Amino acid sequence: MTITVYLLMDIEIGKTEQVLEKLQLIPEATKIAVTTGIYDIILRLEVDNLDELYTITLKIHSIPGIKETTTAVVEKMLYS
Repeated sequence: MTITVYLLMDIEIGKTEQVLEKLQLIPEATKIAVTTGIYDIILRLEVDNLDELYTITLKIHSIPGIKETTTAVVEKMLYS
């Protein structure tokens, strides 16, 4: 069973394009959205298990320009 995760990111001013370039290299990233409001980027991930999610988030946290992240694991998806 695949686990869907949304990773919400606060990005340093002027670093959005650099962060996007790095995020596009993540194979588990199925959607990347640049947004307005509290979060600057929302990343949708599809992973096989929580260990894989942990490994990916460690890589993401090492990307320069990301100030803060919030991870939301989907418990139930009504529409895909």
